[in-house]
Amino acid sequence: MHTGRKALNNAQVNKLNLSYRLATACAKMRFMDEDTKRLGSALQAAREGRRPKLTQPEAAEALGVSRTTVQNIEAGKFNKINRTVRDYAALLGWPDGAAERVAAGGPVLAVAEDVEPEGEAGLPLPPAVEYELRASETLEAGVIPLGPNEDDGHIIVVLQGRKGATPEEMARIAARYRKPRRLLQGLAGEPDEVAES
Repeated sequence: MHTGRKALNNAQVNKLNLSYRLATACAKMRFMDEDTKRLGSALQAAREGRRPKLTQPEAAEALGVSRTTVQNIEAGKFNKINRTVRDYAALLGWPDGAAERVAAGGPVLAVAEDVEPEGEAGLPLPPAVEYELRASETLEAGVIPLGPNEDDGHIIVVLQGRKGATPEEMARIAARYRKPRRLLQGLAGEPDEVAES
């Protein structure tokens, strides 16, 4: 019985299968592209925010890969989160699972359920700031109001030094901070200048 349709030959079937597989792979890559770019940018920010600064060649040497590999990771040019990406995250001080969390749009640090009130998210800190807060020792912290009213805003200052710093190193850092602290505290007393027209 003839249905009016032509049977596809093997070459046509193979071509359709290849087209389908290619379309599926492209869809997956578009999805991963957004996630991997987010993760790559966060890793780059964390590397650049480290003190002492870590260069791409230094990171590559520590990981046992080429600088190009580090550049590709930071550019989000990888298909999946593999061992090298996880090792890079660990090199930057990220805890286990952080690469997957950041790729999914979450924070570097997992939110502890017993610490966070139900329904509240963690603080939206950039990865480089989050890294520095964890990797360094806080020597002093303060809130500097920008005006007499609460709604005038404020500056939060966290003075940090390396973990395990000697008392002499901490004293040197505190001495360096005295002048900027006075300048920041003076901001609250200075009126805004409005240009006259």
